[in-house]
Amino acid sequence: MALMIWSKHFVTGIDVIDTQHKGLVDLINAAAPQLAAIGDAPARGVRPLLDRLADYALTHFHYEEALMLASEVDPRYVTQHQRSHTSFAQEVLQMIRDASADNNVSGANLLRFLTSWLTFHILSEDQHLACQLRAIQAGASPAEALATVPTSDPSATAVLVGALTDLFSLVTLRNRSLKALNEQLRLAKNEQARANEELEARVAERTTALKLANMELERERGGLLASLTQIQQAQAQLLQSEKMATVGQLAAGVAHEISNPIDLASANVSALNTYSERLIALIDAYQEMESALPSDHPVRRGVAREREGIELDYLRQNIPDLFRESSEGLARVKRIVSDLRDFSRADEGEWQDVDINYGLQSALNVAWSELKHKAVIVTEFGELPPVRCIPAQINQVFMNLLVNAAQAIETSGVLTLRTSVADGKVRIEISDTGKGIPDDLQKRIFEPFVTTKAVGQGPGLGLAISWDIIKRHDGAIEVKSAAGAGSTFTVTLPIAARATAAMTEAA
Repeated sequence: MALMIWSKHFVTGIDVIDTQHKGLVDLINAAAPQLAAIGDAPARGVRPLLDRLADYALTHFHYEEALMLASEVDPRYVTQHQRSHTSFAQEVLQMIRDASADNNVSGANLLRFLTSWLTFHILSEDQHLACQLRAIQAGASPAEALATVPTSDPSATAVLVGALTDLFSLVTLRNRSLKALNEQLRLAKNEQARANEELEARVAERTTALKLANMELERERGGLLASLTQIQQAQAQLLQSEKMATVGQLAAGVAHEISNPIDLASANVSALNTYSERLIALIDAYQEMESALPSDHPVRRGVAREREGIELDYLRQNIPDLFRESSEGLARVKRIVSDLRDFSRADEGEWQDVDINYGLQSALNVAWSELKHKAVIVTEFGELPPVRCIPAQINQVFMNLLVNAAQAIETSGVLTLRTSVADGKVRIEISDTGKGIPDDLQKRIFEPFVTTKAVGQGPGLGLAISWDIIKRHDGAIEVKSAAGAGSTFTVTLPIAARATAAMTEAA
């Protein structure tokens, strides 16, 4: 519905001015619905209308003022008319500045300004201008034309009242329409507020449920990861335990099978040594008898040829050496078999008072094949008291550390084994001059599956299992290393572990 209706009362008889006035009415009617709906609230939508009003003022006022000058309208009236134009332009420019600054321009105020100014400007000032122009065109002077402008003519009042009646009728209809629109807007806002509250409540409820679900999932995930880690460690330990048990059974069986042949060979070598001594004694007796024969005796010459042929003098010197070396070799084999039997004995699950130096030496003998071509072995064993432990498990730790040291030495190096005792604890150090451990791995070196070896050369379980064994003995295992400078693993064991008492009480 239009805010203003173009009526005959607005017609001045000047076509260009009437066309411009009608364009302004159309512009106001087009913008009125949006501005009226906003009411007295600040309106961001007024800026486009203000810009168009500024353009209108520039064009329309310029035309009217040029027309007045060209028609030589009385300067007094021109000044009055220009003052009215200036007032309108200043008001519009101020509104543009306000809108640019903070958008604090009321749509309702803008509508009231336009309708009031436009109504009285067209009905009064522009009608007076048209009256003077018609008088001048009829031959009157500018002063005479100004005198024709009515000041208190009742007919002008009637015209104004008629125009205002049309205006207020239109405003009444518009107010009814605005009231209905405002009611619809109020209901829509209430419905939207209700919907927003319900939506916020549902969103809050759903968000809370999701947070609780995420917390529960995170808790379950943490539990699953912990369980998975425990399972992996248990599997690794079980695998290593089964492997060591198998190796132990195999070693015990091999040691038992080898012991008898070695004992037999040792006895035979001892007997052969005795027999060879007797034969050499008999040969010595024969030589004395031979010397009693004349030098040209055929028998003496024949025996001499045979003695030179078999290199009897060399055999007399070499045979004792061969028997001695064979006896030493058999003794070393017996010692290795004994170490192997001790290293993997069947009573591995029992706590015993153990000589740590003996266990470390046994592990070194068993690992000798890994070390002999790579490392010079230095042992600095201190005098130690017996340590309460499970010997097979402690031997397994020593074996892991020695094999790792051998693998860390790429070509040749030094392996140093030290033992000492202080503050009720035994200290075992195994140092190598190998390639060392990178800094980023040192803090994780005792974790399962962490290894410095290439893929396929080891699963990374030896140190993790060693750490677990030492912890179960109430001990500690530490490492100090530098890349390219070797590593030192230090194991400390209490002389009387608390685990021993705990296991005894549990039994």
